[in-house]
Amino acid sequence: MFRDGVVFLKDLLLVFLCAGVVVFLFQRLRIPTVVGLLVTGVLVGPYGLRVVDDVHRVDLLAEIGVVVLLFTVGLEFSLSRVVKMAPIMLQVGLPQVGFSLVAGMLACMGAGIAWNSALFGGMLIAMSSTAIVIKLLSDRGEVGTPHGRISVAVLLLQDLLVVAFVLMVPLLTAESGQHGSFLVEVSQGMAMVLAIIVVGRYAVPSILYQIVQTRNRELFLISIFVICIGTAALTNTVDLSLPLGAFLAGLVIAESEYGHQTLAEVMPFRDTLSSLFFISVGMLLDINYLLTHGLSVTLLLAAILLVKSLTATIPSLLAGYSLRTAILAGVSLAQIGEFSFVLAKSGLEVSLITQGEYQLFLAVSVLSMAATPLILAGLPKLIDLIEQIPFIQRWQTRHQQEEELLDELLDHVVIAGYGFNGRNLATVLKELKIPYVVLEMNPQTVRRERALGQSIYFGDSGREAVLEHVKIEKAKALVVAINDPISSRRTVQLARHMNPDLHIVVRTRYFTEAFDLKRLGADSIISEEFETSLEIFAHVLREYHIPGNMINRLVANIRADHYQAFRGQSLGRTLLSFTADGNLDAQFESCQLAPHSHAIGKTLGQLRLRNLTGVTIVAVKRQGQVFTNPAADMKLELGDVLVLLGQPEQFETAIELLELPAVGMEGDVG
Repeated sequence: MFRDGVVFLKDLLLVFLCAGVVVFLFQRLRIPTVVGLLVTGVLVGPYGLRVVDDVHRVDLLAEIGVVVLLFTVGLEFSLSRVVKMAPIMLQVGLPQVGFSLVAGMLACMGAGIAWNSALFGGMLIAMSSTAIVIKLLSDRGEVGTPHGRISVAVLLLQDLLVVAFVLMVPLLTAESGQHGSFLVEVSQGMAMVLAIIVVGRYAVPSILYQIVQTRNRELFLISIFVICIGTAALTNTVDLSLPLGAFLAGLVIAESEYGHQTLAEVMPFRDTLSSLFFISVGMLLDINYLLTHGLSVTLLLAAILLVKSLTATIPSLLAGYSLRTAILAGVSLAQIGEFSFVLAKSGLEVSLITQGEYQLFLAVSVLSMAATPLILAGLPKLIDLIEQIPFIQRWQTRHQQEEELLDELLDHVVIAGYGFNGRNLATVLKELKIPYVVLEMNPQTVRRERALGQSIYFGDSGREAVLEHVKIEKAKALVVAINDPISSRRTVQLARHMNPDLHIVVRTRYFTEAFDLKRLGADSIISEEFETSLEIFAHVLREYHIPGNMINRLVANIRADHYQAFRGQSLGRTLLSFTADGNLDAQFESCQLAPHSHAIGKTLGQLRLRNLTGVTIVAVKRQGQVFTNPAADMKLELGDVLVLLGQPEQFETAIELLELPAVGMEGDVG
């Protein structure tokens, strides 16, 4: 037993070591991490260099990784979000799953496979990889984009349909007299799912509340894993998959107020264990089988990627989404998913597929997972080329433009994106009677807001015809508030070309994107990451009683310099040399004299600060030396920090007085 444990740890060490090297090299080559993990599995597995000759030793941790992964997926969505995604599930998800299943079934029957095995083959093909797609969208910052929302909604529907697919496996192999027992199993499975959702929704928040009251982080974490693994075990008792149970547990916890904290606690475990899942998938790929059946594998892979892309692209177009969004969503869902491996193993055990068909399925599945990140990396440029085709341009113009004309617009604001920021801006502009028009890529949002009288139109702001339609050449400002970094850059570049005098404001998530946006023509870039950092350091400096005017001036200077201070320049030498008295309480405030202050060169008596504001200067800090109870004839110098004593409402007046510039001042103040 001990020896087995040592062998397992050795295998685990070698696997992670190889993964680290491969992922590092792939990162340098700008190849997605997921592909690196799959390649690692191929290299170290029993069909590669045989670093790990027994896949089952890694399978257990990989299975746990999938459980934790689906648990976090449930935490990120919640039941309320499932309800909000219902329209996309019905408009895109059901057609995607249905057409993929039918296409796979017909192809199998055309190859001479019996109808029940052919239907099972269609079920395998219909599933896409939640693990692959969610990771890619997260890494690229595209979860909130239109194609990201479509992909997530369809994946969520597929995860829910896994219940039906798993329950259908016994039915496909059952004799006619066994259907009654199958219906009993189906009823048991559905009853278990319903019981978990109902009981968990009311019991879990109460349990977690009692645990949180203890303020014990370890106990909270243990309880979360008990709920996750326990729910997975419950579903397994009625022959449902462990990952499905974990997903349901995540959904239940997400409905409580502890969902965000739970997600933060589980994320490190998810990233590590899900990496093992991708590696274990790579281990399944038999290189010899791939070499001897290369043509059939390649043809089947190309057919699946094409058909599955179309089964999501076409419904997305019919639902009103743009060509770019539809293609990105379709290709994102083109691979075969991890749940298909669970189904395939079940089908192999009951002879729904042969060993040869199982190997063919494994080869195609692993390659489809590896191909997806590579295809998505180059897809935006390919879509750009497709959109240049004349008849595609004409079709998109007819599809995206509204019938009514906007000729009266002049000096208006164009808002690209109607999320939280776009909605707030539109509300303010409407209140101030400033003309504006909104562009939004979610057709449901456009339809709803148009009915409420909002000036909103469906269209891709990165399309020239759409910007012409909203009179960008006559606009005064453009606000880009969309979640898609690629579309944001394209919109800025195009709008700047169409209207050189336009003032362009862009909201972006990450600070590093600001430089590209500035280069493309943006005037103002609001980085969520950057603004958060400003707010954080301002709060920290206040805790250390750094002068308030100095903090405000520092923040203003950084913004005025267009983030130049974060490119390696100093954030203020006088700030770094100042250490405040940690004993100051709410009765005290401090103020550092700015270079322009009229107080420089004057004595404390000449300032008459106490007579004018009621605030007393009780100390002066100068070059590391503190002068307490300074005399009235003490002359102030540049860089002095004045410690003020007074009431909170008096400090603002006193600091404003000290900040007054010397230029234009005559005689003493007051």
